[in-house]
Amino acid sequence: MSEPWIDILLAPERDRLSVAEVCRRNGISRKTFYVYRDRFRALGPEGLTPRSRRPLNSPLRTARSTERLILQIRDAHPGWGARRIRGELVRQGVSSVPAVSTVHAILRRGGLLTAARKTTVADAGGAQECARA
Repeated sequence: MSEPWIDILLAPERDRLSVAEVCRRNGISRKTFYVYRDRFRALGPEGLTPRSRRPLNSPLRTARSTERLILQIRDAHPGWGARRIRGELVRQGVSSVPAVSTVHAILRRGGLLTAARKTTVADAGGAQECARA
């Protein structure tokens, strides 16, 4: 990956071209060129390796202690759903209680949800079919 970038970064001086022309020929923005050039100057070829875009932390993510508590409550009460578990967290005075949808997502990630049977139109129409006969 770094070899094509090195060639692009050296092209303005080597081929006596403007940065804009080099970027146009290679289909990159000038901003991208300068970002990679600065990385190359600071770190050498290692600076050109792809970097993860994943954030280092997620400040809005539910605390692990709260997630563990949700899973413990569900283990103790297998019939309780996300709404009931959230209500229990509020009753216990847990700080920063997550939304019902977040509790549901935590239960799903923990593998503690069973697939609910969806009611279809055919199910609802069963009584009507009996009445017609």
